[in-house]
Amino acid sequence: MNNDAMYTDNNDSLWESIKEVGNRYEQSMNSLHRKQTGSYYTSLDLAYTMMADLVYSLSKNKRESLYELRFLEPCVGTGNFVFAYLRVCKELGFHQQQYEKLIDNIYVCDINEDALRLYKQNFALIVEKWFGLSLPNNYFEIHVGKGLLYDVGQREIDYIPLSNVFCENIVREGFDIVVTNPPYKNLKVERGHYSNIEEYDTDRAKYETITKNVGKWFKYSTTGIINLYKLFVEEIVTRYTARNGICALLVPASILSDKTCAKLRTYLLNSCAIKVLRLIPESSSCVDSSQALCSVLLQKGESTTDICIDGKLNERVFKNAIINIQDIIDEETGNAILVLTENEYIIRNKMKKFPKIKDISYIQNLRGELDLTINRSAITSNCTGYRLLRGRNIGYYELLENNEMEFVDEQFVSSTQKQKYIHTQRLVCQQIANMAKKRRIAFTLVPSNVVLGNSCNFISLEKNVDGVTELFLLGIINSSLIDWYFKLTSSNNHINNYEIDNFPIPIHCNCKELIADTVRQYMDDPNESTLSKIDALVYSAYGITDSESVNDECTTKALLTKGKDTWGYKLYCDIQPILPSVTIEDCEAIINNNASIKDICFQKEQKLSKFEERVAYQIECKYKKLSQQEVLNHTTFKLSELDLEMISAVPPGGSWKDIPIQTVEKSKRLTKINETGGRTTLYGRIDYDKPSYTITTYFNRPGNGTYVHPHFDRVISVREAARFQTFPDSYYFCGNKTEMLKQVGNAVPVLLAYSIGRAIKEKTGCHISVDLFSGAGGMTYGFELAGIKASVATDIMESACTTLKTNNPQIPVVCGDITKDEIKQEIIRRGKEANADIICGGPPCQGFSLAGFRMKDDPRNQLFRHFVDIVSGIKPKIIVFENVEGILSYEGGETYRNIIELFSELGYYTEGRKLSANEYCVPQRRKRVIILCTRKDIGIKPESIYPEIITKEDKVQITARETIYDLEAIPCGECAVYKEGYSSDLIKYFRGEISADDYYEMTKKRLR
Repeated sequence: MNNDAMYTDNNDSLWESIKEVGNRYEQSMNSLHRKQTGSYYTSLDLAYTMMADLVYSLSKNKRESLYELRFLEPCVGTGNFVFAYLRVCKELGFHQQQYEKLIDNIYVCDINEDALRLYKQNFALIVEKWFGLSLPNNYFEIHVGKGLLYDVGQREIDYIPLSNVFCENIVREGFDIVVTNPPYKNLKVERGHYSNIEEYDTDRAKYETITKNVGKWFKYSTTGIINLYKLFVEEIVTRYTARNGICALLVPASILSDKTCAKLRTYLLNSCAIKVLRLIPESSSCVDSSQALCSVLLQKGESTTDICIDGKLNERVFKNAIINIQDIIDEETGNAILVLTENEYIIRNKMKKFPKIKDISYIQNLRGELDLTINRSAITSNCTGYRLLRGRNIGYYELLENNEMEFVDEQFVSSTQKQKYIHTQRLVCQQIANMAKKRRIAFTLVPSNVVLGNSCNFISLEKNVDGVTELFLLGIINSSLIDWYFKLTSSNNHINNYEIDNFPIPIHCNCKELIADTVRQYMDDPNESTLSKIDALVYSAYGITDSESVNDECTTKALLTKGKDTWGYKLYCDIQPILPSVTIEDCEAIINNNASIKDICFQKEQKLSKFEERVAYQIECKYKKLSQQEVLNHTTFKLSELDLEMISAVPPGGSWKDIPIQTVEKSKRLTKINETGGRTTLYGRIDYDKPSYTITTYFNRPGNGTYVHPHFDRVISVREAARFQTFPDSYYFCGNKTEMLKQVGNAVPVLLAYSIGRAIKEKTGCHISVDLFSGAGGMTYGFELAGIKASVATDIMESACTTLKTNNPQIPVVCGDITKDEIKQEIIRRGKEANADIICGGPPCQGFSLAGFRMKDDPRNQLFRHFVDIVSGIKPKIIVFENVEGILSYEGGETYRNIIELFSELGYYTEGRKLSANEYCVPQRRKRVIILCTRKDIGIKPESIYPEIITKEDKVQITARETIYDLEAIPCGECAVYKEGYSSDLIKYFRGEISADDYYEMTKKRLR
């Protein structure tokens, strides 16, 4: 027995020790191997909950004779489900001989021999410590088998039945209990995930073999791309589990509604009773998967009548909610198990009564006519009279800007079978809309003589006796109600025609003309008020009344308020992590100035720490301002008369060189610069047609850089500076002006961090971070947008921590000095508890040297030393180290070389690169050194996880005009209010109209 299996006799200590050993083993596994085999592990605590659900769902008689039941874990890994099962059984208090029988009835399998070795050690130890038993010498030979189904780790692939692993008399009647977290592995290969072509070709051949083979053995799980978890679910229920057996499965939540799971889901509903369904969000620390999961308890031999739901899905909490089978059975959704509130089911069932697009003869729903790949030779820049529109040109009620118009030659138009549609106006949407987008269904009306690429879907309407017009139909399908209805069953980034076919349309409502008129009004003058009127009319068209909406407090506030999120609901979502007892009604009272956070705390006797009080107050301020359409932090800085005289002479793109000599002579500093020379960015005015220069902590002073507004004689406002740093407009900076200067100027540009985080997550799967020296949260928020969740963030600057927590209330923030041991240990504890696999941050490194580092009393490297201590304590898979470009040349490059050497000594492959933010969708020429480190045991080199460059510095760039031009019409001040006008893709991102994903993809296509 190795040291990992050395424990104390105390039961709780044994449990915690097994947990720790399992975590260490899982973190040490090669990430590429895990990805290739689909191996994901479950925490002991979640496993215990699932096993308690299982055991206590049994009848009293079965529970009292549990030791008689045969138990199988077909994908056991390190054994957490088995250990959790044993702990629940121990609590039942059987006799020694009964425990002997219990142990003898446990069987497991796995493809991972290292995991099985650890399982055997821990299993033997538990049996000895908890039950006072010793295992027979041949126990594991009989009770432990190798991989089942398909062992994707082997070169030769063939179906492996249970009878090949255990003797026939054991498996003949099936197991009474089957429990597992099956591997999640799509059997498709992507070249970018492989370091060499040989491995790629090997896996491709394997997966093709399995795909051809599965039809012989499986009936319900072969729709779409084959996934091992679906095959295991079918295999477990049909072949492993006894006729009246029970099984507990931890599987992706997509099984509940994904179209490709329809056959499998229908089979489960017909052949089993779903006893318990627990929802586990993707951010949960209970699993190491980056997707939402669900635990399902199935009783074979019974049928489902209703399902008890517990857990959280899409930020909505369901506690012992009951779904009736009558709300599930629906052929059109593939019998999707929709996790909704009672009120949502009422609304959905009302909508289902209306005819669907596919049933309405005068509505045609089709894909765009031109295949952008096959028919690319038909695309031309010459005006043929037939404009080409791609998916990226389609927005919500509008066509999006396009720098270069494309056309289609007449020969293609005359030859396509869809020619008749080209000559009519149509409703068009994108065929791909990222699942993270707030609004996914977004149609616009396009005129005749437009050719649509196959990245578009379109609806064509014929004349009809029902009085259905294009504008009425546009108002219906662009409503928040249809968007909600679509999202119920959408499980990928596509908007398929079969999904549009199922949109219900109230063709006989009496408000068709009113909806059409209001849509026309919105298209002439887009504003939120008119949009709300359209939503209200659409609700009325479906017969959905206020009385059906107001009783449901907890979840779909978008529905309760006629399709538009209220600011009260947004406040409710953000304030809850700070003030859990707050209700939506409380938050609406706050927004309407009928209450305050302080009032609510007093009424509920809720005590907050000083830091929490500040954050709660700032969240309150933020949403009150947003509800009034105020531009947050659009305040600038007072300049002296001399400063004003200086900058008035500087043209866009100019600098101190443009200031007249009579003005220069009034300033000693400027006189010296004029005599000796200085950076050409000093006293600079931003050029609308270029990116800005680096935003520093001194953007309030025109003499320290290029901070003068392109048009006005003032320096840029805090909001304008924040935009150049790519913070969205809803990101609220707290503190006085000096503190805001530091927060904005020191930040990592959000979209640069997003690009780095996106590359890391895509290429390594790592998705939980510890954020050190986090400041206002540029890196933290950018990683959040990329799907990386911060387990803890920390900074010593209190106002920066307040800003970070105000805008990211779900993130634990530790405000303090990491050189203090209690702060440092808390960060390490939180990181380890969350299984954090990334540490990011940028401690000051001036004067750092390895020689000094090894001298504990050298003050020059104090912060770096504590950064390293935290890395050593958590041992993440990835380190993201950010610093100024000067670190490369500081002390002749010695500091940089020492940092690289130290990370290497800690067990990491290390590479540093100077990244220019303007090459990654950021409108700012900001250069930063990003050092990426990968733990040597994960088998991934740092060079493979740097983000791809979107556009080189010598190519087209994101400009200042695209960044701040819309704010030109808004005077700076504490109560600045938005005005409609100029927009761009970047401004739409700032205003929350499109997601970071959308902006990134749109910009990538535009600039390449």
